[in-house]
Amino acid sequence: MFRHISRALIFVGITLSLWACGVHPTIAPISGPPPEGEATESGPYYYYTRSRLMRGRGEVGSAIELLRKAAAKDPDSILLKRELAQLYLRHNDQHAALAIVQQLVEKDPKHVPSLVMLGSIYSALNQHAEAIETYERALVSDPDSEQVYLLLGMEYVKGKELHKARAVYEDLTEINPTSFAGHFHLGTVCVALKCYDAAEAAFLKCLELKPDYEQTRFELINVYEATGRHDKAVETYKEILGNHPDNIKAAVGLGHFYLKTGRSDEAREVFDELKLRSGFNPLVIKQIALIYLDQKKYQEAAEALQTLLEDGPDKPELHYFHGMALEGLQKTDEAIAAYEKVSEGSPYYQSAIVHLSFLYQERGLGDKAVELMNQAIERAPDEAELYLFLGALYEDMEAYDKAVETLKHGLDLQPGDVRLHFRLGVIYDKAGNKDACIQEMRAVIKAEPRHAEALNYLGYTYADLGTNLDEAEELIKRAMTQKPNDGYITDSLGWVYYKQGRYKEAVEYLEEAVKLVPDDATILEHLGDAYTRVNDPKKALDYYNKALENKKKDKEPLEQKIESVEKKLGQDA
Repeated sequence: MFRHISRALIFVGITLSLWACGVHPTIAPISGPPPEGEATESGPYYYYTRSRLMRGRGEVGSAIELLRKAAAKDPDSILLKRELAQLYLRHNDQHAALAIVQQLVEKDPKHVPSLVMLGSIYSALNQHAEAIETYERALVSDPDSEQVYLLLGMEYVKGKELHKARAVYEDLTEINPTSFAGHFHLGTVCVALKCYDAAEAAFLKCLELKPDYEQTRFELINVYEATGRHDKAVETYKEILGNHPDNIKAAVGLGHFYLKTGRSDEAREVFDELKLRSGFNPLVIKQIALIYLDQKKYQEAAEALQTLLEDGPDKPELHYFHGMALEGLQKTDEAIAAYEKVSEGSPYYQSAIVHLSFLYQERGLGDKAVELMNQAIERAPDEAELYLFLGALYEDMEAYDKAVETLKHGLDLQPGDVRLHFRLGVIYDKAGNKDACIQEMRAVIKAEPRHAEALNYLGYTYADLGTNLDEAEELIKRAMTQKPNDGYITDSLGWVYYKQGRYKEAVEYLEEAVKLVPDDATILEHLGDAYTRVNDPKKALDYYNKALENKKKDKEPLEQKIESVEKKLGQDA
């Protein structure tokens, strides 16, 4: 949510460093060179000079020790103490720096540079309340300080108190209407709060103040996209490109935006022009290909990557992405050939092996898929994720004992991995071990109380068993808060109501589940069961028949239900 907010931090960093390095008029001076006849080693000037020398060499520890001696020789020098605090900060010793700066503030509670440094140390230590209180004290002493407003606002942002951050930036822009940083931060906070009108106004003011700062236009594009003003987004992209035709970020962004909004022909036109302008720069073409992949435009991605593979160096990553595009096009044999070209030294090798294994599985080559995944595990025996994938292969082959054994190996490596626990629970269920399934789902929920799939799975399991129905209802409702439009979770709640004898409510939720997932045999059968209970055999028969059309195996129990309903309808006639 805060990705836009961080981009202007550089301004804050610069202003903070100016405070840290500047000398305030009230700072006590360092003693000058020692008078003639005095031993040079005894005065603060000597230790200060030596400290600066050590600091220049990068020997921070020695610089700190020498500066401590200088400060001890001249205990009234604020400058020496502030430099010592800065050195401690460079040495990542915030607590030592904090003790020094707290003394400076106690000595002069209204000294703004010391208050700013104290606030920054509190912030680094994640003591947000103390940082905020310190910056507010600084504003009392200097109510027009742009820097302090910016730091206070950023502290509220860090604490996710965005409404307070907004108020701070609004105060700053009221006091100083020409504060570019104030308006920019105000815009980013308003975007995070989804107050898009205010964000747009802030960014437009930024453009008035700095018309050439292109990042502002990118921020405006985010506002226009979020509010569905596609024409304004396109206009702003074109404005950037009108000023800077070679702005790759804008061209890529415009093409990506066209793809997201279904304007594929215009996207292709933008990308083709970008390729020409870049001199068919491989990095640009690769970026375009990845955008096409992200948008599931597999044909376009495959064409771009094929161009790179024909004209450029043979790079393993290109074969990997090419394989993804071909896999998306369901060109399985070609995808396999592409993945097989990803060499072992590539960072994409392991992912390529996973894709290859599942493609072999699709081709009915289960043994080869398992062999390949085992080879990957031999190369990386500590990668728990590989055990998850191997377990999935065994699961698909209905080799449940091997799947369980494999996932347990993964859990030995990562005992708290919720993905492994969840998959293990599913496999136990398929193997008929309901108690073990329940135990694994409970482990997932304990680790991640908002895990929608585990909440739903456990609730549905209880409903199917006809036990713990109140708990089942509560679990599934919790899952529904995470995924309110999930057809399978909606079906689970309807099935719980069915098991509780609340048949009208069951029909209501199961009807909604069928709208969300119209071709799932189990959901259709559930709805048929519910209509049977509310004495509507015609609708029950309709949904039973639809369920039978979609059912792939174990059809006999459903056929018996259909026969029973048809018999009842015949008797009623």
